[in-house]
Amino acid sequence: MPPKRSTAAAVGKTLEERRDAARDAALKELKALRADLTTLEAVLSGRRKASDISLFDVTHGALEIFRYAAAVFEADSLLAACSQELDAAKALEYLDRHGATELVKPAGWHWISPKGEMHCLGKAEEPVKAASKLAEILQGGRRSRRRDKAEANNPESTAPEDVADTAQGADGDTGETTDS
Repeated sequence: MPPKRSTAAAVGKTLEERRDAARDAALKELKALRADLTTLEAVLSGRRKASDISLFDVTHGALEIFRYAAAVFEADSLLAACSQELDAAKALEYLDRHGATELVKPAGWHWISPKGEMHCLGKAEEPVKAASKLAEILQGGRRSRRRDKAEANNPESTAPEDVADTAQGADGDTGETTDS
């Protein structure tokens, strides 16, 4: 049995190819229908003979456009649904890998930190949001340590931005007296 990711990629590629083929066919039919409609207009205005046009061609062209366009829209919706399901499967895998559990009471996804703190990650029906919240929690501790180290090593970054106010007062006076 092939891995799930390669199967999903193959299905997605096949859907995209079919969608593109249907789109190209619909565009080709649109051009043909335009030509048929131009001929029909010429026949109805009396510039051409009635034997120059087949009304069946006009109707058939419109139905073919409908069929191809429906295939394009269906493929787009299937690709979107596949993408959502793939994201949900990745999120469930991420949650399981990091020890999150789906509880009944309190309902939803929860994760217990190594310190013993329980974090509510989200509703049970929303594993993607729960996975993103878990990622924020897991990265949150790491970021703050890095930021603290950076501030300790570079004290200039924590200096106040308004240095001019420290050298002279708000009224522009430096506080020095001049004896003249």
